[in-house]
Amino acid sequence: MPASTDRREDGPRGSMLGRLAASPGRRGAWLVAAIYFVAFSIVWTIAHELSDLHGTRLPLTFEWESRVPLQRWAIPLYFTLDLSVILLPFIFRSAREAIPPMAILLLQVVIAAPFFVLLPIENAYVDDMPTGVWGAFLFEPLGMKNVSQWNQTPSLHVTYALTVATVIGRRWGGWSWFIGLAWAVPVSITTMLVHEHHLICVVGGLLLYAATIPLLRRWSGRCTLDSSGRDPGMNHPAG
Repeated sequence: MPASTDRREDGPRGSMLGRLAASPGRRGAWLVAAIYFVAFSIVWTIAHELSDLHGTRLPLTFEWESRVPLQRWAIPLYFTLDLSVILLPFIFRSAREAIPPMAILLLQVVIAAPFFVLLPIENAYVDDMPTGVWGAFLFEPLGMKNVSQWNQTPSLHVTYALTVATVIGRRWGGWSWFIGLAWAVPVSITTMLVHEHHLICVVGGLLLYAATIPLLRRWSGRCTLDSSGRDPGMNHPAG
C-alpha cells in the first residue's frame, strides 16, 4: 500500500470529520472554511435574534464607560479582525490543517451564544450611531437588518483576534508572534473605542480565549499536524 495512503489512516477516520480531514489540497481547506462560515452565521444570528427579544437589558457597565468618546480613527482597525478571519483559510494547504483552527473559532461562538442571550447588556455609550458601527457602516447602507447589535459579551472580537494571532504565531514562529499580538491587542482595545463592547465584554473575550486555546494543540495532534499546525506529510513549502 502506498505510503501516502498509510499516512491518511492516521488521525480522525471512520467519521464525517475523518472524511473531511482527508479532503485534498486547498479546496479541502476552503470546504472547511465554508462549513465554518455557514455554521457561524446560523449560531450568531439565532443568538442575536433571541437577545433582541429582551425588553430590558442589564446595566453591567461602569459609569465611566459612558464618557469614553467615540474614536472614528479606530473603526478601520476594528474591522481588520473580520478581514483576517475571512483570509485565514488561505494559509492552510489542506482540510487537515484547517480543521483545528476553524473548529476552535466555531467552538468559541457556540460557547459564547448562551451568554449573548442570557446576559443582554445595556449600551452605556453615547454617540450618533445607535446601532453601532456595524449598523452605520454595513447593514444600514445595504438596507439590511443589523444582526450585530446585541451579541456583546463575551466579545468574540477579542477572542478571535487573539486566536488568529496564536494561529499565525504557531505557524511561522519568531517575529510572527510579536506581529500577531501587536495587531491583536490594539484590535481588542478598539472594541471599546468604537463603542461596540464594554469592559465586561472584553474581559469575557479574554477568558473565552484562555479557556479554549489549549484545545488548538490537542486537536492539531489528533489531525496528525506538527507543532506549527502544518501537515508534515505534505512536501510543498510551508505557507
